[in-house]
Amino acid sequence: MTAIKVFTVAYIPSALDQAYLQHLRDFDTAHPGCHFEIMVDVPDMTLKEMVERLRVNPKLTFQQIIERKTE
Repeated sequence: MTAIKVFTVAYIPSALDQAYLQHLRDFDTAHPGCHFEIMVDVPDMTLKEMVERLRVNPKLTFQQIIERKTE
């Protein structure tokens, strides 16, 4: 089977961020062989708050934090 790349930029209300990330994780879990790379940018949250929002079940197998350069 040929793999394709799907690029999606989603602008969603912050109240739905957890549900959206869980939806992606559920799809990933149900379909072995899929690989998701997700980047979340929430300018008005602290780093700790953002990491808390990324909690899904089952846990993500890899997580990397890229800090935005501040001046």
